[in-house]
Amino acid sequence: MQLRMVVCLHFSRKRDKYEEFLKSVTVLSSLDHYQRAKLADAIKEDKFKKDEFVIKQGENGDVFYIISEGEAVATKSVDGGAPVEVMKYKVADYFGELALLKNEPRAANILAKSDVLKVVSLDRNSFQRLLGPLDEILKRNMAAYQDYC
Repeated sequence: MQLRMVVCLHFSRKRDKYEEFLKSVTVLSSLDHYQRAKLADAIKEDKFKKDEFVIKQGENGDVFYIISEGEAVATKSVDGGAPVEVMKYKVADYFGELALLKNEPRAANILAKSDVLKVVSLDRNSFQRLLGPLDEILKRNMAAYQDYC
């Protein structure tokens, strides 16, 4: 019984911590309380050090990321050239959705730029199971990337 209470308390704290944060993510702001709670339960937390890759261009992409602390940049190599910075990310910004929407390899690199970058992530299957078709939510802001793809 003791272990069960500890596990429940852990999940309750995690849910409380991330439910409010998820409201600040533009693309997720329209979710209701129940959807945010389920999403908060399902997300994973990861940390990256400065200049560490979160995503590498060309990799398969099945994970959606949201920055919970720190900053990151997107870089892109064209025709084997040196990577060029194409976008900056801060808290509550998200990335990784293009590979999910297009079912193609990652279009850019994402690197941590702050000493510590904390992200929360959700894999494609969990996102679709919890929130329905992924494309409807993510396509809202896809136009912002047209200049970089």
